[in-house]
This record gives sequence, structure tokens and C-alpha cells, in this order.
Amino acid sequence: MLRDGELAMLRAKRRGADRIEIFNPAMRTEEENRLPLESELRMALQRQQISVLYQPITRLASNQLAGFEALMRWDHPTRGRLSPQDFIPLAEESGLIVELGSYVLGQALDEAATWHRVLPRDRDPLFVSVNVSSRQLFRQDMVQEIRLLLAREQVARGTLKLEVTESLVMENPERAVEILTWLKTYGASLALDDFGTGYSSLSYLHRFPFDIIKVDKSLVHDSAVDDQAPLILRSVVTLAHELGKEVVAEGARTRPTRAICAPSAASSVRASTMASPCRRGMSVRC
Repeated sequence: MLRDGELAMLRAKRRGADRIEIFNPAMRTEEENRLPLESELRMALQRQQISVLYQPITRLASNQLAGFEALMRWDHPTRGRLSPQDFIPLAEESGLIVELGSYVLGQALDEAATWHRVLPRDRDPLFVSVNVSSRQLFRQDMVQEIRLLLAREQVARGTLKLEVTESLVMENPERAVEILTWLKTYGASLALDDFGTGYSSLSYLHRFPFDIIKVDKSLVHDSAVDDQAPLILRSVVTLAHELGKEVVAEGARTRPTRAICAPSAASSVRASTMASPCRRGMSVRC
């Protein structure tokens, strides 16, 4: 009974806070399947079976390449290519997310340094965005690792953009402010990811030192089918611009949606298209 209760508890934790999960026998099978996958993920890191793909981001106004977002894929020997949804939760539970995150950060910055050599641009160097997990952000040596990586690659300030979610920073707001401020001091840019899915408090824009706001794709999608959603999206974009921040509208595929993010004379707009073999789509960077 204790073992079965613990399985139900783990299921509840994986699906978010304040949940109740009732045990069913299928949970035992899931746990039995999870353990081999965890072992395989450890070996995948050692054998470099984790691929880092890059989603190009272009400026919508000029159609000029602005940077890339780093995306992980696991080239599993028997299951084929796995997306982050298939292994990131497992990595977070097992603690492998720290090693995995460090690997991606190193790969992404090394790639960015290559871009700068191949396509040098003094005014607007290409950047790379990397998602950061809770375990990564709040671990003791996170700031030191980023500082050393940036110094080793000798890339321009703002080349590395770290994306964190609302729920992550709210786990420990005071500590998050401290860490994010140090990261920005050492030259990293900061993006608030999935804005619109959690607390979505506008006070975040003042409390945390974010440079970019990424509006969740659910709000962008709703703008095409809901009469009120375009007003909300346009208000978020306008407010961000007034505060001197950029906005990423994820999943903007239509002209009307992109028009909502049309820049003012003093703003810049960027669009990103998923590169193969990732799922095709488009987002707008305002």
C-alpha cells in the first residue's frame, strides 16, 4: 500500500502542484518502464546521443537572421528521435537535468561562437536562446558556470539568452531575483517564458530583470478564434514595448496574428520558423 501510494504521489507531482491522483495498477507498469529509460538517458549523455537543433529567428520587418533557439532531441537507438516532452520530465525527476542542461549550454555557446566567426556582425551579433530548468537555476554554481562559459567562448554580451518560466521564478522569488541579476551582470539576456499560462502578474515585468517576454502560444492561437484575445495580445505587446522589452509571440502563423505584433517606429519585430526536422511553425519576435 505504501509503494502504491508513493506511485500515485509521484504522478501527482509530475502533473503539477495541488493535485490529487488515485492509484491504479497501470502506474506500476509506467514505473517499471521509467527505470530502464532513466538508465538509457544516462548512457545517451555519455554517448552524445542528445542532439541540439536550432530554430532560426529572423526579424519580421527586414527578414534578417537575428539568432536561434536551442532545442533538444534524443536520438534513441530503438525508439527513434524523441522530443523533450518524452524525456525532460524524467531528467528532472532523476537529477539528470543539471548535466543535460550544462551539455546544451556548452553546445549552444560553442555554436554561437562559430556563427560569430563565420558571420561577424558588430552591431547585432547572432544570439542563441536556451531554456533553463528549476534545478539548473537554483543550484549553487549556476552563475559561476554561465560566467565561465561566456568567458571561454568570448562572445558578445546578449549572445546567450536564458529562458525561464513564471512558475520557476515563483518557487523562490527572492533567490530568483538575486540569481537573474547576477546572470545579467555577466552578460546573459533573460526571457520570461510561457507568459500567460501561470500567474501572469504584470508585476514580474518590474520585479525581475527580464529583457524579453514570450507570450504563450495558447494566447496567440486564441487571437485567431476569439474576439477578445487579439486585444489582450496587442495590450501585452504594447506594454512590453513601453517598458523597453521585446516580445515573442509563439505560434504566430497567420498575417492577422503577425499584424497584432506589428512594431511601432521604435520597436523591432522578429519571426522564427522551425527548422527541419523540428515541427514546422512560426513565432513572432516583437
